[in-house]
Amino acid sequence: MDTASANQDRLSFFGIDGKDYKNFPRILKLLQKHAPGALADFYEKIAATPDVAKFFKSKQNMDHARDKQLNHWVQLFSNQIGESYFGKAEQIGSVHARIGLAPTWYIGGYAMVLEQLIHEAVAGSPLARLAGNNLGKIIGTLVKCALLDMDIALSSYFRAEEAQRLAVISQVGQALESLAKGDFTVRLQGLPPAFSKVEQDFEFMRSRINEALAQVAETAESINTGSIEISQASDDLSSRTEQQAASLEQTAAAMDQLTGGVRETADGAAHVNRSVAEAHADATRGGAVVKEAVAAMDDIERSAQEIAKIINVIDGIAFQTNLLALNAGVEAARAGDAGKGFAVVANEVRALAQRSADAAKHIKELISESSRQVNRGVELVGQSGEALDSIVGKVAEIAGLAANISELAAAQSNSLQQVNTAVSEMDKMTQQNAAMVEESTAAARSLATEADQLSGLVSHFSLEGGAPGRGSTVREMPRVAAARRPARASARTMTQGNLAVAINTDPSEDWSEF
Repeated sequence: MDTASANQDRLSFFGIDGKDYKNFPRILKLLQKHAPGALADFYEKIAATPDVAKFFKSKQNMDHARDKQLNHWVQLFSNQIGESYFGKAEQIGSVHARIGLAPTWYIGGYAMVLEQLIHEAVAGSPLARLAGNNLGKIIGTLVKCALLDMDIALSSYFRAEEAQRLAVISQVGQALESLAKGDFTVRLQGLPPAFSKVEQDFEFMRSRINEALAQVAETAESINTGSIEISQASDDLSSRTEQQAASLEQTAAAMDQLTGGVRETADGAAHVNRSVAEAHADATRGGAVVKEAVAAMDDIERSAQEIAKIINVIDGIAFQTNLLALNAGVEAARAGDAGKGFAVVANEVRALAQRSADAAKHIKELISESSRQVNRGVELVGQSGEALDSIVGKVAEIAGLAANISELAAAQSNSLQQVNTAVSEMDKMTQQNAAMVEESTAAARSLATEADQLSGLVSHFSLEGGAPGRGSTVREMPRVAAARRPARASARTMTQGNLAVAINTDPSEDWSEF
């Protein structure tokens, strides 16, 4: 049922209808004429009553409240009762609840003011002349007693409500105290039906926290187990990384030495290549010289043959000269004494021709021997040329091989230099990995310690299911922000009774109405 329907049902139950609305103008005139005086007397009594006067800070504050009360009544009887009146009356009740004003003072105030208003209303009616002045007093007494009875009943009702609330608060407090002590097996049961929502919300909260703590305990146990394995693996990895770092360091040193050796080998191969190239050039030049020597030997052989021909000619001339000298001797002998001088010349010519023939023969023998030696030399030089040609070919082949060896040695030197650089980088990376493994090991141990502390905290709680939070024996757990759950609707603020708290009101609302 909505608020408007509830308000109409309330008016119907009180029997307020059109006939009552017809009386509103007369009541309004009565209020405007006599209510100010009645309210003035009422607030004087309030000023003399400490239990009520404490709600007002000053006389001005009290006068302001009196004027607001009069205005509230005037508005009530100026029109038919509508939602604006109900809203204003609810606001007044909320203010009373906020400041802690007991209903006794509010109802008592109405009794005092109504007594005066009834007395004034009856005094001006024809009934007063018939019944006398006691009629207004009688009605006033009746109204005051009726309001007193209502106050007693309402006060008893509120006390019972208050006692029930206090009992609920006590029960809730005991349950919360058990939760604060770590006992999550406690249940909030047997609350009045009006507080069933509190019971349901408490049970929902308890069960969710119980589940969360159980999961935390289980997770902490898993974290502890995992952290042990991580720590052991980190220790093992750290040891292996240190060994690998040492091996890489040795490898780097060996590679550095090997690189130096290969570099020296490459330099030696390059030097050999240059030497072989020079030898190839020298062999090539030697081959050319041998070829020139062979050609010179051929020329010498041809010259010897020409000389042999000339010697043959000289030998023939000597033979002819000897024959001529012999003939001349014969003729000189025939001439007798006249031919003696010619015979001497013929003998000398014959002797000279003989010596020429002997010399030519000897020269011919020498030239023949020289020709044989030249032929032998030509043969040997030819063989030397062939050997030099073979040597030049072999040297060229060796030069090619030496060049290839030099190139390969240089390439190997460069490759080994790169490998050496890579090994050095790997050594550095391994050293860094070793440091990171040490950090990981320390983090794993710290994680296990923190997880152990978390398990220790959870172990203080008694959880549903018969198992308290299980403590573990290891190390640290990183602080991870818990996932947020959707916020539940906050409980409605109490605005009535002794549990009422201050509510936000309009800043200008600094008065209390009675």
